[in-house]
Amino acid sequence: MNPISSSTAHCCHRWLRWLRRIRESVTLFSLLVLFPTLAAAQTASPFDTGFNALQNLFTGTIARVASLIAIVIGGYSFAHGEPGAKRTLAGVVAGTGIAVLAANVLSWLWGV
Repeated sequence: MNPISSSTAHCCHRWLRWLRRIRESVTLFSLLVLFPTLAAAQTASPFDTGFNALQNLFTGTIARVASLIAIVIGGYSFAHGEPGAKRTLAGVVAGTGIAVLAANVLSWLWGV
């Protein structure tokens, strides 16, 4: 083998080794960038959906139905002159406000 071809082969071998290192580095960098992104894709807890459903149920449907029943009963007691009916209606109004607006008050106070 003449010295020129040996030098060329050595240069090609060095070049291929450099390309292999670059390819490994790019692969490693891609994995390091891609996997944290995939891991961060799920930002919510698996319990969040269930708890949000319960929150909507208790501060929505159940609170409105219970408030309606309490207002009707308080109205009947006020209409029939029961003692303490005004106090009962005031408690119903306060309880209704707390039950229906609980989520809004929590987010207003603590940003929950």
